[in-house]
Amino acid sequence: MADDSARTTPDPQITATLARCPLFRGLPEESLAALAEHVTPFDMGTGSILWHQGDEPLDLVVVQSGLLCEFQPSPSGRRSVLHLKGPPQAVGDIAIFDRRPHLASAEVLREGVILAIPATPVVALAESCVQLTHNVVLLFAAHVRTLAEQRTDLMILDLARRVAKALLRLARHSDPWTVDIGVTVLANLAGGARQSVSAVLSRLERRGWLVLEPGRILLVDLAALQRYAGLSPVNTPADPRDTVPPLAG
Repeated sequence: MADDSARTTPDPQITATLARCPLFRGLPEESLAALAEHVTPFDMGTGSILWHQGDEPLDLVVVQSGLLCEFQPSPSGRRSVLHLKGPPQAVGDIAIFDRRPHLASAEVLREGVILAIPATPVVALAESCVQLTHNVVLLFAAHVRTLAEQRTDLMILDLARRVAKALLRLARHSDPWTVDIGVTVLANLAGGARQSVSAVLSRLERRGWLVLEPGRILLVDLAALQRYAGLSPVNTPADPRDTVPPLAG
């Protein structure tokens, strides 16, 4: 991503972010400290591209603040959004571990700080740490499950229900639940045109299920949105930061 001139001495906040990252959750303190020595933090502005689809994997990125988007571009200029990643999630993990070019491009949607870790020490640690191997397997399984669910949704659900499901999946657990992405990104996630998704949001707002505000969407009737999307409250997608439980001792 950049040379090591931006590298700074690891601080406790970096180690704490790594410890919270699902990929590194449950690792011994000494392993986290050794990994933190290789971290380079970068301030990233909105619209910055970390890498393009097809680039060789050089770094694993952990989001310390802000929001990243992994997407595949099309010749028409439209994007297929695969994942949105916020703190403290990892980005680029698939390419790092299978040692093949990136499947998707990565762009900063909301400015923040990322932690770049060279691929070599991450892979070396996975070869010697059972907990990290366990985390990798569970995260890859989660990737496959998410993509399979998205494919099924595209085949079975109409656009309005795909939009409702995407909103529930992306919502920040606040009062009320809040979605902090623009309509264009939501359209790319739901597999629809921006104008069509805007029309869907307006209809859902007229029903009293959500409120549209500049730069965000407030979900004010979760139960109605869940029913509409075919989800029950117990099956509402969990916070993605909690997808990897620790390895049992």
